Amino acid sequence: MIKLRQLIYLKKAVEVGNLTKASEQLHVAQTALGIQIRNLEDELGIRLLERHSRGVTATAAGKLLYEHANDILERVEEARRAVTALDATATQSISLGLTPSIIRLVGDDIMTKLSQSVPGVTLHVIEDFSFVLMRLLEQGELDCAMTYAPEIDSSLERVALLEEDLFMLTSPADAQDDAPIRFRDVLASELALTGREDSVYQLIQKNAERLGLDMSVTYEVQSIRAVKNLVAKEIAVTIMPFGAAEGELRKGRLKARQIVSPSVTRTLNFAYPRDNAPKVATPEFLGLVEKIVDLMIAAEGPIMRRI
Repeated sequence: MIKLRQLIYLKKAVEVGNLTKASEQLHVAQTALGIQIRNLEDELGIRLLERHSRGVTATAAGKLLYEHANDILERVEEARRAVTALDATATQSISLGLTPSIIRLVGDDIMTKLSQSVPGVTLHVIEDFSFVLMRLLEQGELDCAMTYAPEIDSSLERVALLEEDLFMLTSPADAQDDAPIRFRDVLASELALTGREDSVYQLIQKNAERLGLDMSVTYEVQSIRAVKNLVAKEIAVTIMPFGAAEGELRKGRLKARQIVSPSVTRTLNFAYPRDNAPKVATPEFLGLVEKIVDLMIAAEGPIMRRI
């Protein structure tokens, strides 16, 4: 299905004749713009742009779609104005990406207490790993996200919110006490972690490299549930945020030990494309983000510090 964002990107690329300039004027990453246009070409089964050393030019099909895009986008804008004029109190929808650990820690409060706290906004929450949320942001599938991604594309605006220490999780049957454990001792254990694209994996790997320590992951599984099952069965240990195992920890199915020397700390950022600033960088919506941070810091169990 053709998406409006793809038509916007194609229209700008045809008008300026250069993908780099088009991405700069649209305030999006060039890679995201290029991906959307290639996806559009794949959808239609025909090349829309000829790429050359000086930039791009529209093919015959590209010129025809460009003309239709102008008409479609103009009609969409007319529809928006008409509907807005009909109901001055019309609400707008904002999609907010949240990580599994945030959802498990304070998701119920977000949906019941905070979702209606911003006048004129209908909040849609999307849960996924940080690296997936970043991909959705770059592809225009999300309006904004609270993400732990270690690197954020320069085309996105970001606001640092808090720092969080991760824990080593073990089975309750583990004979060791609950005292803090050194990072190097955690790495010497049988480790189970989620995939290498996950921000937690990358953070652990970066800490190990910085300290000159070997990192050997015995079980690499792209599933938080599967990792926790391995730990509960005493097959492995893992490193996770408290929120990702909040239910199991409170019920005594898993045990958490603080990691020290050094601690494994990640940063939570609020990220959004620059062209979404009028929607999500308002005082009202940023106030909602701050309320989510307040809930996270007030939660019992995690070790968090506001930035």
